[in-house]
Amino acid sequence: MSDTSPNAVTGHHLPALGGLRALAVLGVMAYHLQFGWASGGYLGVDLFFVLSGFLITTLLLEEWAGTGRLNLASFWARRARRLLPALFLVVLGLAVYLVVNAHLGGMGANGLVDLSSLRGDALATILYVGNWHAIYAHQSYFAQFSTPSPLQHTWSLAIEEQFYLVWPPVLLLVLRSARRSWRQMGLVVAVVVALVSAGLMALLFHPGGDPTRIYYGTDTRAFDLMTGAVVAFLAAARPQPNKRAQRTLHVAAPAAAAALGVFWVVSGTTQSLPRNFMFEGGFLLCAILAAVVVADARLFDQGLFARALSVRPLHFLGTISYGVYLWHWPVFVYLDAQRTGLSRAPLDIIRVAVTLGLASASYYLVEQPIRRRQFRGAWRLWLAPAAAVATAAALVVATVPAIAEPSAVATTSHTTTPVGQTVIGSGGLAGQTPIALGTTISPAHPLRVVVLGDSVMHDAYFAINAALGSTGEVDVMPNTIDGFGLTTATNWPMSLPTIIRNEHPQLIIASWSWDQDGPSTPNALHQPAAYTALLRRAVSLMLTPGNGVKGIIFTQFPEPGNILATNLSQQAAYNKARVAGTKAWNDIAASMTTSFPGRVMYLPIGSSLLLNGRFSSWLPPAGRPNAPVSQWTRIRKLDNVHLCPEGASRYADALLTDLTSIFGLSAASSDWANGAWTTDPDFNTPAGSCPDDHPAGAT
Repeated sequence: MSDTSPNAVTGHHLPALGGLRALAVLGVMAYHLQFGWASGGYLGVDLFFVLSGFLITTLLLEEWAGTGRLNLASFWARRARRLLPALFLVVLGLAVYLVVNAHLGGMGANGLVDLSSLRGDALATILYVGNWHAIYAHQSYFAQFSTPSPLQHTWSLAIEEQFYLVWPPVLLLVLRSARRSWRQMGLVVAVVVALVSAGLMALLFHPGGDPTRIYYGTDTRAFDLMTGAVVAFLAAARPQPNKRAQRTLHVAAPAAAAALGVFWVVSGTTQSLPRNFMFEGGFLLCAILAAVVVADARLFDQGLFARALSVRPLHFLGTISYGVYLWHWPVFVYLDAQRTGLSRAPLDIIRVAVTLGLASASYYLVEQPIRRRQFRGAWRLWLAPAAAVATAAALVVATVPAIAEPSAVATTSHTTTPVGQTVIGSGGLAGQTPIALGTTISPAHPLRVVVLGDSVMHDAYFAINAALGSTGEVDVMPNTIDGFGLTTATNWPMSLPTIIRNEHPQLIIASWSWDQDGPSTPNALHQPAAYTALLRRAVSLMLTPGNGVKGIIFTQFPEPGNILATNLSQQAAYNKARVAGTKAWNDIAASMTTSFPGRVMYLPIGSSLLLNGRFSSWLPPAGRPNAPVSQWTRIRKLDNVHLCPEGASRYADALLTDLTSIFGLSAASSDWANGAWTTDPDFNTPAGSCPDDHPAGAT
C-alpha cells in the first residue's frame, strides 16, 4: 500500500505511524494466506486508507498554513516519484517472469494464467483504474483465491491514486472559499463525504449478492479516506491537544485497537467474504476505530501503545510496507504448492521470506534512490510517462502467447465423430460459437472438467467420467450436491470460487433442476427475468478472468416423469409444473450462449432419454427401436427423475459425441459403458431404485 513519510506533522518523526502500516500489511498478508484467525484481515486495507487520508490531508494543510498556497504540481510530482517506480518494477518483474516461464516451458507453460486478461489488468494497474476495470470486467475480489490475476490487489492503489488526484483540488477550493474558517469548513466537508459514501455502500448492498462492486468502488470506499481527513482537520485546529486530551487518547487508542482486532478475527466468513453487517455500517465503524488509533499514534508525547508500535521490527516493516503490499500477492499467486511441492507451513514461510526480500530490494535499490534524486528539465516532465509506456509495452510482449495459443486447437489431429449421425441427443450445436480452450488436449495435458449440478447430475457423472476418461485426454471431477440450485444453495458466490480454486477446471459442465419452481424466490418458471439475471451473475462469476475456466457447457436437464404425491388431487398440476419448470430452466440456460458467446454452450442432450420425444422410464436397445419390450432397459429410477446406469450412459454418450466434435477428442474406449461404475451404490439408493424390469407394453 502506498506510503507517506511519517514526518507529516510539523516535521516530527512519528515511528508509530510506521508501526500501524506494518500491522495493516500483516493483516492483509494473513488474509491472503487464508489463515482462519484472519478472516477479517482485509480490514488492513481500510487501515491503510484511513492513514493515507490523514497523512495526505495533513501534508496539504501544513503547506497551506505555512505558505498560504498549495503547489499541486509539486505534490503530484512527489507522489509519482514515491509510487510509480515500485509499481513499474512489479509489473516489469511480472512480464519478465511470464516471458522466461514460457520460454523454458514452451507454449502454455504459464498454466492457468489468463494472459489476455492479465494484459488488461496490467494496463489498468499502470493507469490506476484497476478497481473500475475489475468491476466492469466482472472480476470478483472474493473469487480471488481461484488462481486470480497477480495484479488484482492493485485495486486499492487505484483508489488511493484517484484520491491523490481529486482530493487536493477539492481541498484547495474549500481552503480558498472558507478563508479564515477553513478548518471548520474542511471538517464539515470531510464528515459529509464520509457519511454519503458509507450510506451509498449500505444502499447498494444486497445480502446474498456479490459485493465486489461495493468493495471496489471509489465512491463506496471514500469514507475510509475521509475519516482520516477528519482527524487531519481536527489536528489542524489543535496540532497537539492538552495533557488531559492526550491521556484520554492514550486509553482510547488501545481499546479501539483491541476492538479492531476483534473485527479482524470475526468479520469474515469461512469463505473469506465480509459478513453482511460490515457493509451496513461495520466498515464505517472500523474506520472510526482506526481514526482513534491514528489520532493517538500521531502525538509527539507517545503513550504506551504508540511506543509499542514504534519498536524497530514494526517500524522497519512499515518502512517497506508499500513494497510488501505490491509484491506479496504476485508471490503468493505464483509460489503455490504445485510449483514448489511444499506443504502449507513451509510454503507460507517461503512466500513471506521472498516477499520481504523483494520489498527490501525494491525499497533500497529502486524506490529510495529515485525518490532522493532531483530530476530536471525534460527528464522531470517525461520520465514517468516514458516509464509507463515502456512498462505497458513489456506487458504486451509478455502476454502475446495469450493470442497465439488458441490456434493450437486447430492443429489437433484427432478424428471427430460426425455430429448427430449416430448418437441420439447429440448434434444440437447449430449457431453456437465453440469454446476455445487455448491449449492442445493430449494425455500429457488433459482437459480438466468439473461436473456441477444436483443429484440427477450426480447420477450422470459416473457415466460422464467413464466416457470422457476413456479417451485418455480428460480428467473429470464431480462437484454435485443433492438439491443444488442458485436459490437453494445461496452460498454459491463463495462455493463456486472455492470449487474452481480446488479443482482448477478449464471447462465446467453444469445442469440442475431446483430453480424451476417456488414463486417466493427468483425461479425459471415464475420469474424468468429475475432468474435469467441470477444465472448470468453465476456464469460471470465462474468465468472470472484469470481463474482458468475457459468455458461453461450447460446440458439440457432431462424432462421428468410423473412423480407420485400424497395429495392425489394436486398431482396432475404438480407434474405439469415440473415439466414446464424444466423447460423454462433449459430455455434460460440456452440463452446464456447469446450472453456469453464463445464462453458458454448449451447441449440439448436430454432427448437422449426420450422415446419419440416423450418421457419413458425404459428405452429399447440403441439402434433397435422395434425391439420387443422384454429387451428394453430401465433408464430412470422408480422416482421417474433420477438416472439408472443405462440412462446415465446414454446421456453421457450424447455429451461425449458433442465434446468430441467441439474439442477433437480421441476416440473413447468401446467398452466404457460397461465398467464397474454401473454397479456403484448410488444407483441402488434407496434400495431397489433401478430394478431389472421391463415395461408391460409399448410406452
